[in-house]
Amino acid sequence: MFKETISQIVLAVTFVTVAFAWWKGGRPERIGSLFNAIFSIGAVVFQALSHKAFGTIPILIADGLLATGFLILAFRYASLWLAAAMVLQAASFLIHASLLMNLLPTHRSYYAAMNILGALVMLVILLGTAGAWYRRTHPRGAIA
Repeated sequence: MFKETISQIVLAVTFVTVAFAWWKGGRPERIGSLFNAIFSIGAVVFQALSHKAFGTIPILIADGLLATGFLILAFRYASLWLAAAMVLQAASFLIHASLLMNLLPTHRSYYAAMNILGALVMLVILLGTAGAWYRRTHPRGAIA
């Protein structure tokens, strides 16, 4: 079903990120990785089934919803990685809005920016999970 290499890479990295977050992360890491996975896998599945790329409006809405989800989690759990994920998703929202208003010079820069931002969100989730794992295994005040 997913013949394109980039779709397979996105699914593999998303799966690894979610698995690591559920294995070693806390509640915010699990929820955040699940939010990101739903939107990432949803986009790949839609593109595979429809055999075309999303239009700008559905991706703009999806990025806004994902940024809002990260914002709610950041308020609830006061986590720095969630704030970084929210800012990255807001940047993605801004790039989509720029494309909608024809402010970007080429679609190539749009695709490059979206791929970089998507990779950075995955990296932030992985770093947040690693931080939660470290804090859980190395409590403060413990004498070695």
